[in-house]
Order: sequence, then C-alpha cells, then structure tokens
Amino acid sequence: MTLNATLARLGVTGMVMTAPTGTTAPTNLDAWATGWNDCGYISDDGLSESLDEDKQEFTPWQSATPIRVEVTKSTKTFKFTCWETNWQTVSLYYRVDEDDVTVSGDAPNQIVSFNEEGKPKRQLRAFGFDVIDGTYHRRAVVPLGEVTDRGDVVYKSDELIAYEMTVTAYPGTDGISIMRMFQEGWAPPTTP
Repeated sequence: MTLNATLARLGVTGMVMTAPTGTTAPTNLDAWATGWNDCGYISDDGLSESLDEDKQEFTPWQSATPIRVEVTKSTKTFKFTCWETNWQTVSLYYRVDEDDVTVSGDAPNQIVSFNEEGKPKRQLRAFGFDVIDGTYHRRAVVPLGEVTDRGDVVYKSDELIAYEMTVTAYPGTDGISIMRMFQEGWAPPTTP
C-alpha cells in the first residue's frame, strides 16, 4: 500500500443537526432539508464518536485459541457540547417538547417556561452530524436516536453555559442505525 498524506483528515468544523423522527434526510452531502435544525456552536472539543461492543468468544475444548467471536452488543454514540442556548439545545437537554412550553410577553423580552417531571419522558429524534476538513466532508445520519447522557451545566463568570450531551443511535424498523457518507478523495477499489 502506498502511503498518502493527503488522505489524513482533521475534524476542522462541522455541525450537529436534529429533526423529528421520520424527517427526510439528504441522501448525499447536499444542504440539510426543511425540518432539520442546527444546534449552533459546538465547543472546541468537537464531536466524539464511540463504539462500545461486548463479544462472546468460542474456544473449543481442544484449543486455547477461539475459533469464533460473536458480537453480542454494539452501542454507537455521538458526544458533543452545545455552546448556544437556543430552542434546539434546551429542548434536547431538558427533554422538553413544544407542547410542554409556555411563551409569554413580546419579543425580544419573551419568557419561555416549562415544568420538569420526576420521571423524564423519552424523546426520540433524528440526528445529523457533519464533519468538514476544507473541501472534504463526512456525514452521519441517525434516523432514530436519543440523548441518553447529559453532563453538568455550570454557571460561572469565566465559562460559557454549555450543554454536554451523548446521543445513542438505535436501529430503525429497517435495521439501520447510522447512514454514512464520505466525500474525501478515496473510494473502494474496483474489482477487475
């Protein structure tokens, strides 16, 4: 294999998008369609993608080496911290829907209020994650996801109010948990 430094990528910038489940996602790297909303500025920690798998090894009586390894659990997550306080970030972090919100007053002095219940309700959404390095672009679309972990919200004079969240990707009825697209100057080899 020939080494190619031009294929070394950085996650220079990108975006986190969210939409109601069932919202049509782009099938290529075009602009996000109507219904998708940008979560705004993401912290300088960027976006982290994780894969947590459990495996079962099958080692025969006659050997000390496994003859098969089967994946018994595979959890895919995306972690990010939103630096903007807007409807998208607040609704994700606090698990609040539009129906749960009361808005009073006139812009720009509107007051948005909602109540939190003892047992939070599930809030399934679609998510989109773009990672961009100049003209190179990769996208992951999670048709069925949920914020399953939240970090602390810290209120300090020398720190932005931030909403750290982890999204878990679930398989849909078609079995797909993540749709991936890459435009990075490489493609699979063609078979003669």
